[in-house]
Amino acid sequence: MPSLSEIARDERTARMVLSMLVEPDDAATGHLLAAVDGVETLRLAESDDPVPGLGDVDAQVWRGHFAAPGVDSLGERLLHARRMGLGVLIPGDDEWPSSLGDLGERAPYALWTRGASSFLARPLVELVTLTGARASTSYGEHVAGTLTSDLAAAERIVVAGGAYGIEGAAHRAALVAGGDTIAVLANGVDRAYPAGHSELLGRVADVGLLDRQRGEDEQQGGCLAVG
Repeated sequence: MPSLSEIARDERTARMVLSMLVEPDDAATGHLLAAVDGVETLRLAESDDPVPGLGDVDAQVWRGHFAAPGVDSLGERLLHARRMGLGVLIPGDDEWPSSLGDLGERAPYALWTRGASSFLARPLVELVTLTGARASTSYGEHVAGTLTSDLAAAERIVVAGGAYGIEGAAHRAALVAGGDTIAVLANGVDRAYPAGHSELLGRVADVGLLDRQRGEDEQQGGCLAVG
């Protein structure tokens, strides 16, 4: 099996690998990425060298992330992502959201995207998150649709999580109004979740953006919650 360093010879691939192996917001990994880069982080993960900022015991625990079964299939998973045409943004890319710099060591390792990743470079004031109950009422979905139509008319980007209920209503209303919308998915952009929204999320990817990142990292210009 090839080593991590052999698989990830550049920064983009290294961050892709980190996002596949390590949970988001891992303190040790975030600290290392801020101190060195992704390639060096992976080199440290498979070496016996001292890890900056970690004692011997903590370094051993951190290296345990890279002994998981998923390491064996990394090459196949990376190839699958490329075949699907998934986009990956890393710090320094033109479309990387500058606001993520406010998170410091808690910033995502990378952002996986399908669709118009240029939306992420738009000013924060142009992005509005709309969320609410999954088991929503018809009135709640009506209100969500009305709010979304108004936001689309004001040329705001509607951000939601693609879930049933209010979030699905927001995405649908944005598409009907000819507005821009981003679906932030917890389970990755290579599979539709929930499965019942496969068609909806496919339409979002065609004209908007599917993005995969942690919920706490969704720093948008505003947030509306309806039920």
